[in-house]
Amino acid sequence: MAADSKPQLKVKKEVIAKAVRALHQVVAKRTANANPLFEGATETMTLLFTLSTIPDKRKMRPVMIPLPNPMYNDKSEVCFLCKDPQKKYKELLLQKHPVPGVTKVIGIDKLRRNYKTIEAKRALADAFDLFLCDHNVAEMMPKLLGTIFYQKKHKVPVPVRLLADPTQNLERAIRGTPMRIPSGPCMGVKIGRCSMSEEELVANAISVIKGVITNVRDNPIQSISVQATDAPALPIWRRLAPPGGAVNLKKEFSDASSSAASDTGHSGASETEGTEYGELPSDAGDTISTRDTVSEPDSSMDTLSELDSEAGDVDVEASTDKANMPLIKGLLGKKRKRGGVSEGLPEDGAQARAEGRGAQDLAEGVAEGGPQGDDAAADEEGEQGQEVSLETGVCACAPREAPPVRRFARRARA
Repeated sequence: MAADSKPQLKVKKEVIAKAVRALHQVVAKRTANANPLFEGATETMTLLFTLSTIPDKRKMRPVMIPLPNPMYNDKSEVCFLCKDPQKKYKELLLQKHPVPGVTKVIGIDKLRRNYKTIEAKRALADAFDLFLCDHNVAEMMPKLLGTIFYQKKHKVPVPVRLLADPTQNLERAIRGTPMRIPSGPCMGVKIGRCSMSEEELVANAISVIKGVITNVRDNPIQSISVQATDAPALPIWRRLAPPGGAVNLKKEFSDASSSAASDTGHSGASETEGTEYGELPSDAGDTISTRDTVSEPDSSMDTLSELDSEAGDVDVEASTDKANMPLIKGLLGKKRKRGGVSEGLPEDGAQARAEGRGAQDLAEGVAEGGPQGDDAAADEEGEQGQEVSLETGVCACAPREAPPVRRFARRARA
């Protein structure tokens, strides 16, 4: 088959017939044990077209392609969805200009009230073979009908423009097949039912291919396949690959990068890469080596160390004793207050602690009423105990333990 479009597309009729025959066998084997009342009414055949590019915009309103062998006849039941008031369009389509097959007219208000639930929508979809709608309410159909019509049953209403005599437009919609511009690179168009003969399906396929090529001239077709309901797709035509074979993207990218580097006159690496030392230009025009700039801080440190040695300075950190540092003293004092001598202290700390206890007992005796002349001795004992604590690292001025309760009670009675 040849088409007048550019570029031309030729599909052999024998290939289409062979694919249709194979799908007929698949469907017959699958429906051998099915209910004979349905007689393959729900099984359809579709042509799948793969486009070169994704369309710019999806179109809700389809393009009708006429079929030499229509899928619907006078015995088919067609429902028309119209805008309000329903009575006006019901009289127009069923009484003034009746069309064979159109048996039901439903308005938007009635559709909203009577078909809210999923069960009601499913029953409505199963009751009719084809749904038509007024082109003025086509944008409202997805929200009103939902996924039952658009995804599960695949009975999308076909919009029709109603004129004073709508008979011609209604018959064109019933006897044709809709071609909808998709939102992706793949497009499907029905060509008939699986119950139709092989010759009828082949004639419909040829008519659909001509109509699709006419409407997608700006988007060349890459491949065509035939598919039945719930069956694999069989390819019948594929565009030849361009001469020269597949493109090696890795080699092309490397060649492009090398040519860009040759045009600019230098590679992508830095100029100093690969050399041990670089040279930096100065304001006077001379070059300064990076070796000199790195070695300068070492010489300055040597000069500072020489000046310190001449002046006789001594490193403070080396001469400071860790035991005399305020932080160490504070930590040792906290450990002693917790009830014990810290680890690492000399054994003379026990003797200092005993002397401190003696001074504590003397102070208690003075508080009980002893001679005041013993205060000087207590002071001397305290000073000696303090000197010992400075030498041993333990403070003798430990907090005095609370006297027993009995002693204070006996003093109160006296």
